[in-house]
Amino acid sequence: MEKTKQIELKFGNPEQGWLPIKFKYSEFELNFDASDVPKTPTDLLCECLISTLKGIESKMYWFLEPGYYLFELIPNGEAINLLISVSNDSIVKRDETYKISGSFKSIILPMYRSLKKFDTFEFNQTDWGKISKTNLDKLTKLIRARKTAYKNE
Repeated sequence: MEKTKQIELKFGNPEQGWLPIKFKYSEFELNFDASDVPKTPTDLLCECLISTLKGIESKMYWFLEPGYYLFELIPNGEAINLLISVSNDSIVKRDETYKISGSFKSIILPMYRSLKKFDTFEFNQTDWGKISKTNLDKLTKLIRARKTAYKNE
């Protein structure tokens, strides 16, 4: 049986407002450093996952200064579509880079686990802010509810 493809999202150690990120899915790979200006992307990702689990389309930005990567999560029944776009300048139109269709297990869970792992990192608060505990707790509760629902089906 073929192993289910799932995304890989790895965070490095932040330094002076920059967070090294590795994103991989199948043959597609992104390696970049995201900025915490104007907003912290790890908080944005947490908020995005919360909305997606509630069935709401959501998007979050990985700020590159001046450009960005945009991740759009679109729930579609049991499936979840992840659209990745890039803009080299915040003013210029963005270009769609990659589209992934997957499940809760292949898209949401790996991102959630990456956030939880990142939350255990020790780093100077002037380098990067911790993820909102309230939002991370809310996300954890939604993840547990979804896992329980799948086990009972």
